[in-house]
Amino acid sequence: MLIGNILLRTRSSPAKMAMVLLALLPVPLKFTGESALADESQRQTNADFLRAVFDLVLAPLHQVAQDGTEMYCEEGKTQVDFSILSAGIADHAEHPALQRIGSKSDPKCEVLCEKVGGDLRQMYKTCDHILYREKGLRHQPAEAAGIAEYFPGMHVKIEKNVFTGLDQVSPTDLHKPVLLHNIYIGLSKHMMEWVEGFLKKYKQ
Repeated sequence: MLIGNILLRTRSSPAKMAMVLLALLPVPLKFTGESALADESQRQTNADFLRAVFDLVLAPLHQVAQDGTEMYCEEGKTQVDFSILSAGIADHAEHPALQRIGSKSDPKCEVLCEKVGGDLRQMYKTCDHILYREKGLRHQPAEAAGIAEYFPGMHVKIEKNVFTGLDQVSPTDLHKPVLLHNIYIGLSKHMMEWVEGFLKKYKQ
């Protein structure tokens, strides 16, 4: 965890201790591969573990966001601070686990997997995890069939997003690009492979 307004040169220096380790995530049992039912049960156990840890880590933010807490500023004065979670830095493989969406889904909008990268002028609804949670809690027989079709169609899990319920926080706004995975390993690596292939093809 770190404060959002720390200068880049301070934030990037390990000696400055700008980041604070809050928790180490547990590693549940691996998938056995015995059957699809066993794997699904283990997948649910992993999700429950992850949600329980984040509930514990994020619990203090509920009271701070509502009532505030006294903090000293750099001018030596005491101010009431209302701290909220503003960003969650993770690679794409981690976002589906945290936000309970499909592995090929977009963390911010309801674009379908087969539509990603298609018509850029097409607008899609922003993911509404509170609505998903409300739909998942309905148990009326008349709605059961519709709900069973709704979630797989949207590539969304019925389980609660780990960030849902935090005051003044929208889970979809927490998703931020990661410099390492999106730029260095993503675009830069892909571009270099393309350039090398181009040069080899024309023997440059």
